[in-house]
Amino acid sequence: KNLIRSALNRHNLRARLRLWLRDTQGALAVETIIVFPILLGAFLALVVFFDVFRTQKVNVSATYTLSDLISRQVAPVTPAYLEGLHDIYDHISRANHATSLRVSSVYWNVIAEEYQVVWSYATRGGTPLGNAQLNESVDRLPIIPRADTVILMEAQMHYNPPFAQGLTARTFSHFVVTRPRFAPQIVFQPASGNQIALTPCQHGHVACGW
Repeated sequence: KNLIRSALNRHNLRARLRLWLRDTQGALAVETIIVFPILLGAFLALVVFFDVFRTQKVNVSATYTLSDLISRQVAPVTPAYLEGLHDIYDHISRANHATSLRVSSVYWNVIAEEYQVVWSYATRGGTPLGNAQLNESVDRLPIIPRADTVILMEAQMHYNPPFAQGLTARTFSHFVVTRPRFAPQIVFQPASGNQIALTPCQHGHVACGW
C-alpha cells in the first residue's frame, strides 16, 4: 500500500506540475511588468536624442542668423546692440538653458603674420577674445585680404537633457565667420571712450615701427 500511495503521489505531483506549466493565467501581467520598463527607457531615450538634435540644429541656425545680421551693420555697434543680439539668440533658439555669446572683429596682421583681434565683446559679463586664444583656432579661420576684417560669432548653449537617459549635460559651441557685407569692417563703439576700428597702421598700409 505504501508503494502504491507513493507512486500515486508522484503521479499527482507530475500532473500538477504539467497543469501549472500549461496555465497561462496572469501571463500578460507578468510580460507587461518585464517589458514595460524597457519600452519606457527606449521612449525616453528617443525623446532625449530628438531634443538634442533639434536643439543643436536650432542653435546652428540662430548663430548663422545673428552673424548675418551683424555683417549688414553700417553704423558702429554698441554693447547695448550686442546684448540685444543675445536676447534675440535666446528667443530664436527657445533657450531653456544657459547661453553665452561673443562677437569679435578679426584681421590678418601682415607685419606680425598672425590673426589679431580688432575688438571683442562677450555678452552678459563674459570674457572677450584675445589674440592668443584666437590663434589657437587658426585652422578654422579663412584667409583675410589686407585691410579686410571678418566677424567671428561664437555662441554656446549649456544643454541639460530632459531625462538622464543615455546622454549627460554638454555644451553646444558654434563658431561662425562672416565677412562684413557693406564695409571693410564693423566698427565698435564702447559704452565709454572712442570707437574701436582697424587702422591703416594695423593692416600694414603704413609702417608701425614693429
